Amino acid sequence: MRNRINGVTRASVFTVILAVVLGSAGGAITGFFAGRASAPVDEIVALPDAAVRAPLDSYADLIEEVLPAVVTIESRRSLFGMPSGSIGTGFFYRQDGHVLTNSHVLPRGAESQIGVALSDGRRLNATILGRDIWGDVAVLKVDGGPFPVVEIGDSQSLRLGEIVLAIGSPLNLRNSVSMGIVSGVDRTFPHPVDTANGSLNIPLRGMIQTDAAVNRGNSGGPLVTQDGRVVGITTAARGDASNLGFALAISGVMQRLLELESTGTVAWGFLGVSYQVIDPELERFDGSPFPYAAVIGRVFADSTAHDAGLLAGDVILAINDQMLTKTFSLADGVDAVSVGDVVRFRVQRQGATIDLFAALRARPAVVDSTAV
Repeated sequence: MRNRINGVTRASVFTVILAVVLGSAGGAITGFFAGRASAPVDEIVALPDAAVRAPLDSYADLIEEVLPAVVTIESRRSLFGMPSGSIGTGFFYRQDGHVLTNSHVLPRGAESQIGVALSDGRRLNATILGRDIWGDVAVLKVDGGPFPVVEIGDSQSLRLGEIVLAIGSPLNLRNSVSMGIVSGVDRTFPHPVDTANGSLNIPLRGMIQTDAAVNRGNSGGPLVTQDGRVVGITTAARGDASNLGFALAISGVMQRLLELESTGTVAWGFLGVSYQVIDPELERFDGSPFPYAAVIGRVFADSTAHDAGLLAGDVILAINDQMLTKTFSLADGVDAVSVGDVVRFRVQRQGATIDLFAALRARPAVVDSTAV
């Protein structure tokens, strides 16, 4: 009882002291947090409509709208004489039955059978209309329709912290939804590609990073914003970490989609060099006479770089008059040019600045994993 009374007494004294202090310093404290002259306590300051974003109580209505356009992709083939199958995800983006997904979701080989399962339980056969192994995108065609479609958003306007939802069939748990935020943008993730000289890890650039749960089977599914627009194709997750999922940015996919639909593939440009980045912000480049740039380490034969006369040791400063920066790398510059178009390289060589030109070649079937 004595301890309790003493506690009450000490608390009461502390309350009195705190009230006195706050009473005398209230104006200063209010000014400190407000940063400007404060309004009376009973005055309500209305924020502009753009500054108010009411959180959703539930995403159920949004999912009901998007889910009918999402499909589970079922692939079956014979492997060493034994039946084998895999599960992935895709989504209708055209009412006539065009489905977007990842290339790695689909098996290789003409003997493979591909079907899609709709959210209403129907199962339909599908054929591969186009496949871009370097960009990890594929288009399937399903007969019938019209089918419900997703609304394509603008991944270039994404901001860190935006809420996104991944829809798919992780571990064959169909019509699953996970929620997270945009954790990062413009990420690079290694993508295994089967080529004529074996499996290579080719970097996928410009990816969206999210902490929404991504597991095997989610690949090819839509990454959707709060307003129901698709901003990414869920592609991969780091196996050595938690909550590190990655999605192809939809804006980049749409730029090459017409070529993929019409030709069945995408011709990616190939410069034919390995290089090291010079970044003046890094300590090891302190005092470098160059701005952000790329130093060529090796020039490959029968390549764009070889045609242009680029040499090992050359420092590339710009492509087509656009300077290289942290957000515009040498690889980004190559990706921005169509195969066959002439590329202009601004280069420093032995103290002199020169311009070199060459028509951009297509990426060959046999390629070094370090080459751009």
